[in-house]
Amino acid sequence: MVLQVPGLYGPRQSLPLLVRLLPGESTGSFVNRLAHANGLGLADFLQRVGQGTGSSSGDPARVEKYPQCTEMYVNGPGLEYLAVLAGASAAVLQRALPGLAPRHRLPGDGNAVWKWPWQPSEGHLVRCCTKCAEVRGVREPAWWLASDSWRVCARHRWWCDDSRTEPQDGLSLKELPEVVTAHLERARLHKQFGRAGEELFADAFQVAVDWWRTMPTVLRWVHRAWACGLEDRSSRAMPLVIYPEAARLAQLMVEFEQSDVRDTDACARWLGRAEALMESWELDVQVGRGSLLDWLHRHRVPADTEAEPAARPRRGRLPLAPGHSRLASPTGPLEQRSCLS
Repeated sequence: MVLQVPGLYGPRQSLPLLVRLLPGESTGSFVNRLAHANGLGLADFLQRVGQGTGSSSGDPARVEKYPQCTEMYVNGPGLEYLAVLAGASAAVLQRALPGLAPRHRLPGDGNAVWKWPWQPSEGHLVRCCTKCAEVRGVREPAWWLASDSWRVCARHRWWCDDSRTEPQDGLSLKELPEVVTAHLERARLHKQFGRAGEELFADAFQVAVDWWRTMPTVLRWVHRAWACGLEDRSSRAMPLVIYPEAARLAQLMVEFEQSDVRDTDACARWLGRAEALMESWELDVQVGRGSLLDWLHRHRVPADTEAEPAARPRRGRLPLAPGHSRLASPTGPLEQRSCLS
């Protein structure tokens, strides 16, 4: 395949052997695969992309040895060079590779420039689900650039994360269907309520994180960790084991946010329901109540209380309490998208 860009000073056609894009893949992971397919060392490939800038991992041999730790960034001309070599338009690459988003663009429109820092400037490198990769003909290790340090593949019941220890290619969830169900519930909230659904899940997740930190030996969490071959108190196990409780709590938070009644009685009723869930999960209510009260404090005033009925949000939209919106970020990992620290 030949892809030429008029007026481009640099590569004029694509490499002989092209590789398929994996949606969400890191730029560094894609570039490594493209270089390997054509029998090129990383240093030889990068000479075709432009000039490298100084970075902690400027040594291509080191980068090639640890692709799971590093990410590649380019300026505008560097993106065009990369697009030509990959046999795809710059727009197609940007849609598939989040590291090429405009906010990550290196400055300068003269010479093509690339940079390969030792770790991503934003996000985490999470190992791609090997089965998803194989469906697209990818047989070598590949990495997603994800906002959080883990992802769930519901299709193949696989937990993928940024662990640098074995097994690096993920953890099977076949013995933990409740984790897959929780992930599907999170996806449903996002589909139904958009950003609001995702941010309320982030709130619920942060509450569950606080519970785990103070009560790590809760039996259901220990059993989930063991089912995946993990140490029950390891940081790698934490997001996996609390996922089902976070998803259920998020549903309860959505119900509260949908109501305009936030008086003392309404808050007490909601707290009672949340504490009943904690008891059913064998969590210490006295220890875990504080984070629930913090969330209620930030959500005690409903959104748009003074809006006229005709100006209220349409069905399917869920405006969040001003106490939440002032603190939560619309993007980034879950801890940033939550109103709880």
